[in-house]
Amino acid sequence: MTQLANNSVKGLILAMTTAIMWGILPLALKSVLVLMDAYTITWYRFFFAAFFVTLLLSTKRKIPSSVLQSASIMKQLFFAAILLSLNYILYLVSLHYIPAETAQMLIQMGPFFMLLGSVIVMKEHFSRGQMVGSFVLILGLILFFNQQFIKNSGIDNHAFLLGFIIMFGAAVTWAAYAIIQKQMLRYYSSNQVMWCIYLLSALFFLPLASPQQITTLDDTALLLLFFCCANTLIAYGTFAKSLEYLSTAKVSATLAITPLLTVVFATLAEQVWPQTFQAQHLNTLAYIGAGFVVLGSMLTALGERILNKKNINSVKAYLGLKNKSA
Repeated sequence: MTQLANNSVKGLILAMTTAIMWGILPLALKSVLVLMDAYTITWYRFFFAAFFVTLLLSTKRKIPSSVLQSASIMKQLFFAAILLSLNYILYLVSLHYIPAETAQMLIQMGPFFMLLGSVIVMKEHFSRGQMVGSFVLILGLILFFNQQFIKNSGIDNHAFLLGFIIMFGAAVTWAAYAIIQKQMLRYYSSNQVMWCIYLLSALFFLPLASPQQITTLDDTALLLLFFCCANTLIAYGTFAKSLEYLSTAKVSATLAITPLLTVVFATLAEQVWPQTFQAQHLNTLAYIGAGFVVLGSMLTALGERILNKKNINSVKAYLGLKNKSA
């Protein structure tokens, strides 16, 4: 196997690990929410991540102490921490009102908003492929939520609307955070940036958290909380590492399958632990919509790599639509 192919395999494995971790996460969070409030869960996740990244950077002697010397960088990191903190808490609160599968579908709006923000703020190019991908993504979301528009479907539409609004906020705050983080990578490594953000976020939530709630958890709940904390560290770690082997577009396209993984994991969890987990019962149109969401996310990520003039002409020639005499 060539070095390039070997790197591609490594990148794919790392990106798939991230997708799997994020696919399982909402199921674990929803279970822990029954026994612990959202602020305390979020504080434990940030504290856990900050603690281990501190150990990592200390070992390598890469603690970014120079951050304190730049008011401009500190301000941007402060805003990034606020935005990521809002993303975490809004995502968690939305799980009170919508199923895990729905949450993962809606959070796909985050990368879409990040793309729009990059075009507006950073003046990046918005390609034809990304336009098509955005349309397919929006169409997929409409199809996935078709049951919400059916009367007597057994779904609490008020709860869904509230959950949708909260998750919409989570997607917007994540996109804004991601744009700031992308700008911060010009000055520091991803681990150094995340270390600053984890520390600040843990400090933000400390006054709102009740760490002593951990003493009321049973063994199963403790394991689920530990998984939620470790998920933050592992998922973001494998995500950052995958970018060393694959392009951002390929990593984003791989992560697009996360919502489908959540649907699969929720169904399996309901079969194994029916008293703990309940999967969302989807109709055929919703499954088609889920597929469109994944396809739209991939097209948005890959853009012109798929829908470029050369590929379109190749498809036309294969289908016999292109004028051979031309």
